[in-house]
Amino acid sequence: MVITSTVSPMLIIGLRFFGFWPGVSYSTIHWLSFMSSMLIIQYFQYLYIFTHLKISELTNLVDSLMVTLVYSLTFLKLIGLWIHRRVLHKILVDMDNDWRECINVDQHLHIMTIKANVSHFCSNVLLSINTIGSALYLLGDDVVRFIFPTKDYNVTIRQLPIKIQFPFETQQSPIFEFFVVSTFLHGMLQVWSIAILNGLIITLVHHVSGQVDVICQEFRNISRTTLLYRSSLSSFGILVKRHNRIISFSENIEELFSFIALMQVVWNTLVICCLGFIIILSIHNETGVFALMKTMIAYLAITMEAFIICFAGEYLSFKGKSIARATYETPWYDMPSKQNKIIIFILMKSQKRLAITAGKMMDMSFETFTSIMKASVSYVSVLYAML
Repeated sequence: MVITSTVSPMLIIGLRFFGFWPGVSYSTIHWLSFMSSMLIIQYFQYLYIFTHLKISELTNLVDSLMVTLVYSLTFLKLIGLWIHRRVLHKILVDMDNDWRECINVDQHLHIMTIKANVSHFCSNVLLSINTIGSALYLLGDDVVRFIFPTKDYNVTIRQLPIKIQFPFETQQSPIFEFFVVSTFLHGMLQVWSIAILNGLIITLVHHVSGQVDVICQEFRNISRTTLLYRSSLSSFGILVKRHNRIISFSENIEELFSFIALMQVVWNTLVICCLGFIIILSIHNETGVFALMKTMIAYLAITMEAFIICFAGEYLSFKGKSIARATYETPWYDMPSKQNKIIIFILMKSQKRLAITAGKMMDMSFETFTSIMKASVSYVSVLYAML
């Protein structure tokens, strides 16, 4: 099968389902339906938190607060993506145009195909890991109680996969079974939406990376041919246009994910703090290895989500610098003055840093990821000292 897009089929299906893919019929209805269901779940989640706001239920409170914060973060991220959906549509159109151009050049097609394969692999892996991890987390308590039944477990109080407080009785069958299936499926949809957003940013950054590698390849071709004959001004003009498209594409990515990145930094710090606190309480109170493993799965998932967007920003910045290096390594000293002026112009344009920022305030990078982890550990240490 010949790859003709950086976006994987699974990612396209997810974007269509949530109404973000251009040209989808009733996309607004799809998005509003899912967001309305999330609002309803959020109301009952916060109702559960306020009902169990007791020191004696601290572990249960922090656990439910963590899941609620993840829901809230996903809700805000989907709102941000919906507000900037026209930017997303423009990005997808630009990606199609880039693929149409590279099909005619074997070297360019080879580079973009490699990037597309990596992008498809990353998207599928993220979706698989999130699916398995969330299923284990949502059904972990029930599986443990089924395999290792305890004498002190009260069978009259059955727990839903998501800790929510309904204003009516839900313990009787078949109402309880209905809500178990409903909350589990909704929780999985929420996790899939997270995987789709993470897969989308990885896909867009890999597409930019492929276009950068195409420009670097063209500069290497110029280096090999310039000693034989003068490169035409038109070839440099094409490189300038392609470079401008990359800058415009990266600015669209920044606009699309700036608000999402800001929410990611703030919320992930809180969620990682809650999870770290639960892990310390689990070890301190000896709640059991399965409860600890469940919390560790959630901790790794949230940490990975923060790492993905920081890695995307770091990788995008790194690839932007490679254009300046490739431009400088061309034998400009053997070129006519007119072409040297174009080289200088490209070098000046390359100084513009390609980056993803959190609300225009900080760049998403490995340094930012380290700051998130340090802040979370500091908060956990303070909370543990208060025990």
